[in-house]
Amino acid sequence: MMRFVIFLALSAGLSACMTTREEPVAQAPVADTHGAIVAAQLASELDYRARYDPAALEAVDNEMRALALRLAAPAEPPPEPDPIAADPDGGISLMHAVHLASYRDEANAVSGWMMLQGLFPDLFGDRMARIEEADLGSRGLFLRLKAGPFDTAADARLACREVEATGGWCAVTDFTGRPLEP
Repeated sequence: MMRFVIFLALSAGLSACMTTREEPVAQAPVADTHGAIVAAQLASELDYRARYDPAALEAVDNEMRALALRLAAPAEPPPEPDPIAADPDGGISLMHAVHLASYRDEANAVSGWMMLQGLFPDLFGDRMARIEEADLGSRGLFLRLKAGPFDTAADARLACREVEATGGWCAVTDFTGRPLEP
């Protein structure tokens, strides 16, 4: 009889353990892109740290907040690239530039240009900045920040690749507009 009671108690204990054990949740596969794979790995690492080493997350709190804000921000469509514009005499500019950003006011264009020169001193340190007004209809009036001149469109494309490699936006265009005054 005692064996039966022990067997019954053990069976009840095992069944209770089996019903309270967490089963892994099936997850959808991650997209086969570099960004998606890195995001999945980062999410896994953050989940682990949040459970077993929360103190390690304190050192990257500001970065996590910045990433969360950036991910929550609505995506803005990239500005439309500039067409080749004619100069005042009716000719086409022979100098090339890169369109780096668009701003609503000139003060922001100046600070944006200074930031870009700091981020890319070898690329923009000795270049000139120009701004050109672009009326985007219902979206309003923007000031396009351009850097140049570059001797060829191929040189401008190389500059764009360097900017885009760090997550920036860039488009090859003509070197028109008025000089940006700091």
